[in-house]
Amino acid sequence: MPQPHAPSPRYPTFDELRSRRLAERREAAVQAVRNAEKIALEAGGKLVVFGSLAEGGFHERSDIDIALMSIPADQDADVAVDVELALADAGFVSIITPERFLSPSLRDRIKERGREPCALD
Repeated sequence: MPQPHAPSPRYPTFDELRSRRLAERREAAVQAVRNAEKIALEAGGKLVVFGSLAEGGFHERSDIDIALMSIPADQDADVAVDVELALADAGFVSIITPERFLSPSLRDRIKERGREPCALD
């Protein structure tokens, strides 16, 4: 009597693997931003994330866009460098913009669509 064949293992498709990797990378980015937020909080300010991480479309080569808010002008450049280095140590390229350098249109976009790290899901 012939033995029944075990079903062939199902291997994930390329799209499934890519989707899983993107979800893992996004989660790592969110965690890195939450960790870097401590730097801004210690300086009396806050981070607001905008761009693909906050609005959707985050992918393998996405950078992380952050506005530094409520940090005094004599400290904001140092805080921006510290945040950028913290994100680089976590493996991410970032663009950190102190509040005083935001154009009116970018300020409006951040106000409308930006998210604090605790609101990223």
